[in-house]
Amino acid sequence: MRLRLTLWFVVGVALLAVAGVAVTYTLLARQLQADLDDELSQQLGLFGRAVSSADGSEALVVLTRAYLEGEGADNLRRNGVILALQTTDGSVVASVGGVALERLPEAAGLLATGERVLTTVDTPVGPYRLAGTSVLVEDTRIASVEVGASLSGLHSTLRRVLILVTGGAIAGTLAVGYGSWVLVGRALDPVRRITRTASAISREDLSRRIGYSGSDDEIGELAATMDAMLDRLQTAFEAQESFITDVSHELRTPLTIAKGHLQVLDREHLFDPEAVRREHRLVLEEIDRMNRLVGDLLTLARATRVDFLRKEPVDLDALLKMLADQGPHLGDRVWLLDELPGGTARVDQDRLIQVFLNLMHNAVAHTGSGDVIALGGRWAGPGQTTAVVRDSATAPRQAELWVRDEGSGMTADVRARLFDRFYRGPERSGAASTGSSGSGGHGAPTDPPETSAATARAEDAAIDQHLGLGLAIVVALVRAHDGHVEVESALGTGSRFTVTLPA
Repeated sequence: MRLRLTLWFVVGVALLAVAGVAVTYTLLARQLQADLDDELSQQLGLFGRAVSSADGSEALVVLTRAYLEGEGADNLRRNGVILALQTTDGSVVASVGGVALERLPEAAGLLATGERVLTTVDTPVGPYRLAGTSVLVEDTRIASVEVGASLSGLHSTLRRVLILVTGGAIAGTLAVGYGSWVLVGRALDPVRRITRTASAISREDLSRRIGYSGSDDEIGELAATMDAMLDRLQTAFEAQESFITDVSHELRTPLTIAKGHLQVLDREHLFDPEAVRREHRLVLEEIDRMNRLVGDLLTLARATRVDFLRKEPVDLDALLKMLADQGPHLGDRVWLLDELPGGTARVDQDRLIQVFLNLMHNAVAHTGSGDVIALGGRWAGPGQTTAVVRDSATAPRQAELWVRDEGSGMTADVRARLFDRFYRGPERSGAASTGSSGSGGHGAPTDPPETSAATARAEDAAIDQHLGLGLAIVVALVRAHDGHVEVESALGTGSRFTVTLPA
């Protein structure tokens, strides 16, 4: 491509150069010839004024000789012009020059017809430009006069100009060709790098990038798009590998348990109906656990897809009130609302409810009976997390929604791994007595007497926490909303999870 583009540039410039040389040569030739014609016309005019007093052929010849022997001769010689006069009675007077104008056919024709002459003639010493007219006395043609100048000087000038212009055009074409080769090479360098990077990328190594650092033009945009595409590919492959690894690791345990229970039944010779029902129930529980695990892992894997969320305007106050009303079903805690943000945000309501139910279950798992768990929200500007800007002149830019508790808190080591998949945190003693299971430090509520969609989601969140996927799902869903999650916690002071969402 580099060679083809360079050749196109060179051919285009060469054609323009040829056209420019041709136009320049033609215009210059016409201009020089026009100047020469003007000079010949001026010489005829000067001669006419010098002999204007002649009243016949004899007087005309005398005045012509006087003109050629006086100032007229210097004027003609200085301008490279020769002059010849022929009378109708056969007299000829001419200046000294390289050619005898009176012997040219055009001079004879002028004398015979009296028609004005302005033409180029070929002579033994080269081409001449000839101008002639009749001499009249009282409307009677008594003679003809011709002036001529050699075209050798004009042609020599044109040749020199042609050589200079052609040389300049050739040099310019070569310079454009070299410059095009260099510039096209630099412009196509990112394309070559894209090609090399794409050819070097494999499933085993998706970390290579183009790393373009040139100007922000079409090539730069292409390189940036390719790097962004490679980022998405790497993320997709990593999510796929993580999904496969997690599934293979986490499904092994329930499969082994289910297989063990079935083998227990195989060893029985006399089946106890109660024992069969118990083993059947345990196997179903493990199958349900596997089904839930696969669903959660698929949720994590799909969270990066652009069509994952179904966003709609959601009233944040109504959402927080609804979640607070569900709190007593999750655990025997003091459920409060700190403050309400007001307004709406464009989010996927079901996914956002899933986020907060997971955070609420996490809070239940790390608090005791009668401890406070509070929800709240506010609007904050860019980089502002401590003050409400809902009523300021600056339009709100992000919504901050939180879940805080006054429970046991956590150490820095726990916070560092808190959002990892399958991380369940340290065991918490006494959780069962407070209305939550102590499995892995993440609570599961006791079943409420009534059943609703929100209650079903709460039960799903409890299983998420038990599997160690609850907070990982929280991060994935919030990131899908282009938001982020922050946690503030210390041992003995409780924890506060803040979800920041764009307005």
